[in-house]
Amino acid sequence: MLAFSVFPSANLVGDPAGETRVISIAAYHAAFEQFDYSMGAAISMIMGAVMLLIIGLVLGWRSTFFRGAAGAKG
Repeated sequence: MLAFSVFPSANLVGDPAGETRVISIAAYHAAFEQFDYSMGAAISMIMGAVMLLIIGLVLGWRSTFFRGAAGAKG
C-alpha cells in the first residue's frame, strides 16, 4: 500500500497541450484550490475503489500460481 502513496496512479488527467498531472493532484486541486470539496471527495473515492479492485485482482491472480500438486497452497 505504501507504493500507492509514492506513485498514486498511472492515469493522467489534463489537456494534451496543457498541464498534465496525476489523479491525486487533480483531487487536491478540486478540493483545496477550487473549493469544490464534493468533486475532490468523489475523485478520491473512485481512485480508492479502482485501487482496491486492482489489488483484489492481483491477489486472486497470484493465488493461482501457488497451488501445490494436491490443490492446497504450499
